[in-house]
Amino acid sequence: MATYYINKFKPVFDIEKKPRCLLYQVARTSKPRSWYLRVRRKDGTYFHQSLEESNRADALRLAQTIYMEILSGETRGIVYGRNTFARVYKQWFKQHKSGAQRRITINSRYTRYLVFFDNIEIHNINEVTFGKYLDWRVNYWANHTMTKTEVNMGLHGRGGVYNTTKTPSATSLKQERQILVQVLRWASSRSMLDVVPIISSDMRTYELMNTSLKGKIIHKKMRGAPIPNELMARLMGRLRHWALAGNTDPHPEHRYARSRLYYFILITYHSLLRQGTEATRLKYKDMDRIKSKEDKDTWLYYFNVKDGKKQRNNAPDTIKFLNPDGLKYFLKWRKLCIEEYGMRAGEDDFIFPKLDGAELDTHYMTRLFRRQLLRWDEEGYAKAKKARKKTTYIPLAHDQNGVNITLYSFRHTKISKLLIYGERSIAEVSKMADTSLQQLSQAYFNTQMLADADRYADHSIKRNSVERQSEEDKQWILETLAELGM
Repeated sequence: MATYYINKFKPVFDIEKKPRCLLYQVARTSKPRSWYLRVRRKDGTYFHQSLEESNRADALRLAQTIYMEILSGETRGIVYGRNTFARVYKQWFKQHKSGAQRRITINSRYTRYLVFFDNIEIHNINEVTFGKYLDWRVNYWANHTMTKTEVNMGLHGRGGVYNTTKTPSATSLKQERQILVQVLRWASSRSMLDVVPIISSDMRTYELMNTSLKGKIIHKKMRGAPIPNELMARLMGRLRHWALAGNTDPHPEHRYARSRLYYFILITYHSLLRQGTEATRLKYKDMDRIKSKEDKDTWLYYFNVKDGKKQRNNAPDTIKFLNPDGLKYFLKWRKLCIEEYGMRAGEDDFIFPKLDGAELDTHYMTRLFRRQLLRWDEEGYAKAKKARKKTTYIPLAHDQNGVNITLYSFRHTKISKLLIYGERSIAEVSKMADTSLQQLSQAYFNTQMLADADRYADHSIKRNSVERQSEEDKQWILETLAELGM
């Protein structure tokens, strides 16, 4: 101790008969030397912490605060210095009750991001440490070296990171904050933590605290645009060949996965099912029918959705009708499962299961779809490069604006088509898609307006047989636009 501890002293605030506190500096360190605090616990073990202060008076004040917290915690059985976030998280996660998919999501956020807090004592987590976390988090993908597991998951390819956003959204960061707060609240309820810290959910608070965060957090909710008609035709053509005519993979599970993805896209597209648990947990017994009032010889088929977005809040089942095309693809899929893969496809079976009949992980479908698009694009760019005549390859993995094509893009496309071409009112589409009028107005009205731009710009050539713009004005506008380089 004599060769390691220097300038040691017992602080005045320690009034125990047998002193428990010691302040000291470390001999072998660079100047200015920081002060350290050592406190003897009730069980005889010691707690050590750097005060990160070289000024004696400042260190003394901080040491007194920590010592008082230790004494306060002891009265409630809290062992100060033994509750790192890693230790507490593992205890919390073990008993945390939520759905299987939610548990996967939570643990994924922890193993990739929230491990930042692993070695931090939970009583030291506050808005300041969360701000430091955000500073590290927003640069994660810019500085991240992909692991083999992440590559195999389809998170990485030539040219960058896929299936994830290099710049995190405020929504994602709020979700990570929520997990952190849940762990801290649980720790407090188990007397591991005195007071649950206030950690703001407003990411702009931290942007003000830490200017390095400005411009690195996406506050706008991002949704993919509808898939353009030409790209949609190319996508479905490639998927059809890959899943059916060209599906010669010798491995039965691989062949099955191809077919399942193809019919999964078609059935969810034509029924407006959400591509999460809403679709993957559907069973054949969840399908029902009702007689058409317009055609007495026709039955109208629909799904009773029991595990959708709204059912998480104990809402009643929702109905998703299959249009005639959707019903055709549904029947083809069921026949394929029975005849080609020897599956039972009975009333109690999942509609989109694993080959062994077990429930499908929705993330698997997302990754498979994304990987295949990237593989096709890689092949397409390579062929275009080798071509004798210079050709331009148009990618499948993203649209002309660089927005990634995902499974969600198909639902978005169908809703947009119903609003624009389907002669459906917004109220009808709201019911069909099981989404709110507010959500539709926020997410889809821009698309609708751009699709019928002449109407909404009040630029129709004629309205009530009255010319909307003289040829003279039109010519002047064209000349001025050219003059201004517009």
